[in-house]
Amino acid sequence: MKRWAAVAGLVMLAGAGAVAHAQIAPGGGPIDIAADSLTVDEGTRTQTWAGHVEALQGTNRLRADKIVVYHGKAPANAGGDRGAAPSAAMGDIEKLEAQGNVYFVSPTQVVRGDVATYTQSSDTLVVTGNVVLTQGQNVLKGSRLVVNVGAGRATMDEGPGRVRGVFYPEQKPG
Repeated sequence: MKRWAAVAGLVMLAGAGAVAHAQIAPGGGPIDIAADSLTVDEGTRTQTWAGHVEALQGTNRLRADKIVVYHGKAPANAGGDRGAAPSAAMGDIEKLEAQGNVYFVSPTQVVRGDVATYTQSSDTLVVTGNVVLTQGQNVLKGSRLVVNVGAGRATMDEGPGRVRGVFYPEQKPG
């Protein structure tokens, strides 16, 4: 297990410039991912993190059974050095897809769903499948949540059912 952690660390260091472009938290920054296993496929330019996966960025956390990281093509001169790490052939992160028992936690909210996809080009996180969003005691349920991460805006779609919310007004003293 420690060997996989070391390999994962090397892959993340080699692709650190690419990781900085993805966001699961406003402001970006490095993403720290831990899992039971990691598979890197240079042919498809993917990293598949499986088993109790947790991705941390800033104060936000994304947990799932599996997270697949999709990379774009690397610039023409990337990975050309003889000593370059294998993942140096992969370009910037284009998309992260979390599958199974998905939890996205920020300092003020918790989102639960079946699948969550972050797309770098649109800076959006889309959570689908029995979505539950909680903020304090407030609860919002639907089948699809779209979050514009950088702008801090969200939309909940009804899908096959209706959007439902329970909200607790703030109690004013006296």
